[in-house]
Amino acid sequence: MSFSEVDHLDTESIKEHHGEIIYDANGFVKKIYRKDSQLNRRIVDSYVGMWQEDKKDFSNKEDGIQKRRENAQIMTNAFYDIKKIMKFIFSIGWGESFHFARTYKGDTFEQSIKRHEQYLAVKLGLSEKQKTLDVGCGVGGPLREILRLSGAHVTGLNNNGYQVERCKAYAKRLGLESKSDYIKLDGRFDSAYAIEATVHSPKLEMVYGEVFRVLKPGGLFATYEWVTTPNYDENNLEHKRIIHGIEEGNSIPSLSSYKQALDAAKRVGFELIEHEDLAILSECHEPWYMTLKGGFSLKGFRMTRIGRWTTHKFVYFLECLRIAAPGSTDVAHFLNKTADALVEGGEIGIFTPMFFMLLRKPTTA
Repeated sequence: MSFSEVDHLDTESIKEHHGEIIYDANGFVKKIYRKDSQLNRRIVDSYVGMWQEDKKDFSNKEDGIQKRRENAQIMTNAFYDIKKIMKFIFSIGWGESFHFARTYKGDTFEQSIKRHEQYLAVKLGLSEKQKTLDVGCGVGGPLREILRLSGAHVTGLNNNGYQVERCKAYAKRLGLESKSDYIKLDGRFDSAYAIEATVHSPKLEMVYGEVFRVLKPGGLFATYEWVTTPNYDENNLEHKRIIHGIEEGNSIPSLSSYKQALDAAKRVGFELIEHEDLAILSECHEPWYMTLKGGFSLKGFRMTRIGRWTTHKFVYFLECLRIAAPGSTDVAHFLNKTADALVEGGEIGIFTPMFFMLLRKPTTA
């Protein structure tokens, strides 16, 4: 799919899935009235069903991978609708930026997240005179941080209608409407960046090729990729189980290796300027997955296994009272298993969520 094919919002689809979106005086989303109370249940069942066959045999999952690649957009939209069901849990843990970050000892979670986003702006050399593209902007947390730091005009690309509406509401409330837009791709960009977003593409070449197309000659593309590391053994069934858990829990048709990511970028025409796995630790860093292991603070406790178990039971209670949407308990369980797989992958060093690449479109292209 090309970017131009997702250049508009299907408003009827948004209403079907999310009901009427109501804004307060500042333009912020205030309430959502859902027409179909069982739609959440069907979304959860549909998404989980795409992964069941692979669980029977981790040694061979090519048929499942092919099916998910063919239905990648449907699957990813379902995934983000699932995240919307549990938006209050995500906002408690992550705020407006749903990604990991390189963390220095002594950092707060918020400091590490902001620094990780600002690093891209510095590497791209962003300024007020430039237009940049955020590929897979989510609800726009990183976009707003990069905009504030650099002054650049940022266009956010997102094929999930509900998240786009959230982006617009945040921008209106914060007075950033003139410096940002969403979905619209009306010209060439000086640069582009992606934060843990291109992993949802059926193949990396597809999204890299589209970024290459919309960049001006000489334009830069900076990206944080989810990839397997050189420690990953394709023949190790325990490794495959962990990676499958990461894929299932994050709507990834099939994780690429770091080498496959580099090769994909080169194949579509990019020049490689630099690359680095930012998850590799020095004496001044904390492991990226400590966010999910948690700590002794209130926020940290919520991310531990005990904290997540407590949250799961609380969600079950809310669903029984019909306060939480149908399927919310299954989603909480699903997210807990995903967190465990991410921690396992990080601890044994077979997975990184922050393989950094800085790429350039040749000036002659």
